[in-house]
Amino acid sequence: MRFVVLALAALLLAAAVAFAQDPPPPVPAPPPAPTETPGPVVDTQPSVPPDFAAIGWHASRALGHPAARGRLVRGVQLPELGEDFFTWDPIHNVIPNREWRRWGTDRLVRTVLQVIHDFRLEHDDAQRVGIMDLSRPRGGRFGKNFGGLGHASHQNGLDADILYPRSDDTEQRPVKPSQVDRELAQELVDRFVAAGAVKVFVGPRLHLKGPRKIVVPLIHHDDHLHVRIR
Repeated sequence: MRFVVLALAALLLAAAVAFAQDPPPPVPAPPPAPTETPGPVVDTQPSVPPDFAAIGWHASRALGHPAARGRLVRGVQLPELGEDFFTWDPIHNVIPNREWRRWGTDRLVRTVLQVIHDFRLEHDDAQRVGIMDLSRPRGGRFGKNFGGLGHASHQNGLDADILYPRSDDTEQRPVKPSQVDRELAQELVDRFVAAGAVKVFVGPRLHLKGPRKIVVPLIHHDDHLHVRIR
């Protein structure tokens, strides 16, 4: 009996030693973290209007006042047509406007084309935007002797007349308020204000809105808005 007890104790001792020498079970690896799908790359740089390439850029100077003793030094000529715009002769009512009516400071031309390009990016199915008179090549008076009603301002390359988009999507001058797409016209006004225009004259019958001292209703502007920059 004593022999059996000793043998059993020996077996238990051997089992305990063997158990103590066994390696611990491996710790399972954590599951891989879910892979996130990268979001779209957002381009924070403004889109450069393709029409910039057709312009001979150089620094310009606006002297005097837009409506008194104004002159334009080293003006930049707006092309007659572009990817985002067309020009309209307000006297002959045809495309394009005559070359001597399409001059402004480099800052004016750049601002107008950038605003129109950004507008067209948002509305790529919209017609091109029409541009009428800027200033004469060296600025100066632009009155009735140059045709039509003439301009009290437009003397130093800081003014531009922009046709309202038409509701029928045609590239023509609207001849009455009912032909104006007022939603798109309001967006153009808003964009020029955001771009730093100091005056935006609009047609009194169109009820376009904006900052009171900047967006100003004025007769003879139901077919176009008049933008003035600093």
